[in-house]
Amino acid sequence: MVAASTAFARAQGEREEVGAGGASSAQQEPARERDIVFFEREITLGELLFLCADEVGVKLDLDPSKLSMPVKPRPGVRYGPERAWGYAQQELAAAGFATVQPPGSTALRVVPIGEAASAARVERYDLSDARAGFVRVLAPLERRKAEDLVETVRLLLSKPGGAVNAVREGNALLIADLRPHVEQVLAMLAVLDVPAGAPITEEIALEHVSPVAMGALIERVTNSRKAVGGEALKGAALAVPSARSMLVVAPATELSWWRTTIRAFDRPEPVTTLHYTPRRFGLEDTARLVEQVVRGEAIEAGSAWKLVVDRLTGTLIVTASEADHARVQGLFERLESEAWAPREPLRTFAIKRRRVGEMLATLESLIDAGVLESQGPGQPATTEAQGATGAIAPSAVASSASRQGAGANSTRKITLAADEATSRILAFGEGSVLDQLGTLIESLDVRPPQVLVEATVVSLSDTQTRQLGVELQKIGTSGSTSARLGSLFGLGSPDPAAGVIAPSTLAGASAIVLDPGDFSAVVRALESVNQGRSLTTPKVLVDNNAKAALDSVLQTPYAATNASNTVATTSLGGTLDAGTRVSVKPQVADGGQILLEYTVSLSNFVGESPGDGLPPPRQENKLESVVTIPDGFTVVLGGLEIETQGDASERVPWLGEIPLLGVLFQDRSKTSTRSRFYVFLRCSVWRDELFEGLKYASARELGAAGVDDGTPVLRPRVMR
Repeated sequence: MVAASTAFARAQGEREEVGAGGASSAQQEPARERDIVFFEREITLGELLFLCADEVGVKLDLDPSKLSMPVKPRPGVRYGPERAWGYAQQELAAAGFATVQPPGSTALRVVPIGEAASAARVERYDLSDARAGFVRVLAPLERRKAEDLVETVRLLLSKPGGAVNAVREGNALLIADLRPHVEQVLAMLAVLDVPAGAPITEEIALEHVSPVAMGALIERVTNSRKAVGGEALKGAALAVPSARSMLVVAPATELSWWRTTIRAFDRPEPVTTLHYTPRRFGLEDTARLVEQVVRGEAIEAGSAWKLVVDRLTGTLIVTASEADHARVQGLFERLESEAWAPREPLRTFAIKRRRVGEMLATLESLIDAGVLESQGPGQPATTEAQGATGAIAPSAVASSASRQGAGANSTRKITLAADEATSRILAFGEGSVLDQLGTLIESLDVRPPQVLVEATVVSLSDTQTRQLGVELQKIGTSGSTSARLGSLFGLGSPDPAAGVIAPSTLAGASAIVLDPGDFSAVVRALESVNQGRSLTTPKVLVDNNAKAALDSVLQTPYAATNASNTVATTSLGGTLDAGTRVSVKPQVADGGQILLEYTVSLSNFVGESPGDGLPPPRQENKLESVVTIPDGFTVVLGGLEIETQGDASERVPWLGEIPLLGVLFQDRSKTSTRSRFYVFLRCSVWRDELFEGLKYASARELGAAGVDDGTPVLRPRVMR
């Protein structure tokens, strides 16, 4: 097999190619005709049309992008070139299009079926040169008038594309339709083109039986009549499925027999609705088997058929005729007669969205609680119900009475195991219980939503300090006695005895007055303003009902000194952590709300160690609560604001208390401190099965970090 495209392969089939004059080719080797085998379950209609046209050597004038609707060919089936071309025409017609060959053109064009009649050229009567799916042909008549056959031919044409017109000048019919319909009309014209007064064509509408089933039944009746009576009927009945009728072509003497026979068989078949309980095998497996074995015959016979899988009661609800019910009951009797013990099935259930161990624990707890109902072996319990005709099948009543209670109290065990490597649950037990287990796993195996928690921790501090101090010194002498008086607060007033003003090292505004040998004075004014802002933005992704923590801390050691009589040793006294700690546990509720259990703490060191072996002072702001917040909104969860006012004064006793004059003997400072701590939180729920939201949410961080996200680069490629 040689691959020809991504959608099909060509396989060599046997066919000898004969040269001119009937002789074989020069090499005398048989040529091989290539079949088409599709191995993809779905291709586009445009691809199918081009592939098949290439095999039969037909040129197409078509933009394949306009035929992008999917087609599902049967994989593994061999199609000859002509058969493949016919299959492509059928799929094209089902989509509402058809191929036509315009006059003077060597290529086929695809047009809507409604426009095909006006675009197609007129082909030869035998259609020998026609390659298009929609053809137009002129059919001459010899014995009948074209006007008399227009309505009869119109019954055989498709809708809406088929068209027939009478050409009176040449006594011919101009017929346009899909090629299979045109070929059927040409074959019918050979029968209809007889002298007037011979066969009569009449359409008989059907009410209950399908035309295909009626045609098969009429054919058996006419064959039996010929075998018994020895005389064959001259007429014929053709099924018209599109009109749900029979087209009878017969002499006038036989027409009454055809009418009577068709109407006698066109009667409704009684149908009933019965319930079947499979006890030996699983509900789904049994339903598929019943569909494959019984449904095909029911449809061919034209009877009503409907099968409903009732998972709530573990039964199959079948609406069908008595004959179809007999087939179903026979199938059930064969299935339930099988030995029970050696046929307990082993099934595997793929767990796609949750952990296998977690799923296994949940299933075992539900099984221990008696959620799964075991039915045990026995015959199918059948309950009669009123059918579409209002009748009740007598055989079903007897069957129900004889099978009720069989194995009703039987209990069976089910064994579960988890395969972590393949993420599957292995179950061994009854088929009916395994069906319930599969339904339970399907409802439980859902991907929990994920929550992206983005926290913003803001710490603000404002400090303002004002200081005003006056420092005085006075030197006095009386005879041999010298005295020095002063109000010293550490502002650094010069020594009056030195007689020199040293450079000022004081911060702020200062004024120094010196009278050498007499006095000195210093005035200092200082205002300090400090504004700080600390911003921490941790982000963490967590599953629903799962706990996540994000810690960013600094560990600081401190020393301890052990002193003895002879030696002192210094060792590690311990460590102390400070930083940001975030702990969240979200629970997604209905209506786009999130129940969040959180803890946010922000700590830092605020000074040096106060003493040997003691840790440095540490300040911690912490919020802990359970709140309900909306999905995707940024909300403030809490805050802490601390404001401190301080007024300190150093003064000379008694002198500093004198109004106004006491300012000269004081050193005053006023401090105002304000600290604010806020926590903002935004939670976004991601429910996408393909995690597309997480991909785009991470794009900005990936770009900032210079990390490749691994997405392959797509490049255009020319496909031929």
